[in-house]
Amino acid sequence: MSTAPAPGLEVTVAQRTAVEAALRRRDLAPRVRERLEMVKAAVLGQELDEIARWTGRTPETVRRWLAVFQEGGIGALADAPRRGRPPKADAAYVAAWEAAVDTAPRTLGLPFDVWTSGRLSAYLTQQTGVRIAPGWLRVLLKQQPFVCGRPKHTLDHLQDPAAVAACAEALRVAGGKGTADAGAV
Repeated sequence: MSTAPAPGLEVTVAQRTAVEAALRRRDLAPRVRERLEMVKAAVLGQELDEIARWTGRTPETVRRWLAVFQEGGIGALADAPRRGRPPKADAAYVAAWEAAVDTAPRTLGLPFDVWTSGRLSAYLTQQTGVRIAPGWLRVLLKQQPFVCGRPKHTLDHLQDPAAVAACAEALRVAGGKGTADAGAV
């Protein structure tokens, strides 16, 4: 194994500070983080073969990413856009679903109290003109910081407090519910 030094990176103090700041970000894509770590290791003087060994990449790959950084900086280390159809859930759709999820359905004039993926999909189709299936909408919602759960339905709001108190008193006078000595036949 040859101990080829990493190609001499000419990195300014500002670039080095930017690399270290980018590595502290929590939302950094894993592949970009790995490439930035390659750059930082090369700047710190690690040899090319050593960087290739701990990254699990070939020395040619490490050399290529170091050259890409040298030419284009941190922005050049990001993955190129993927080919294929653009996503239906663009920024406007995401903004519409965030507004809908943060609003109670009754305040929007809808006849239900709780969002389901089917209801949300139908509502967003009506509002944005873009239809996303309820199953795929659940996948997209899971990627966001929303909390999903089952509602707890009660009838407390429909009960008359005076009638509830009278029934509780009648039950107490009768000796409770289901006790053995409450008037056996």
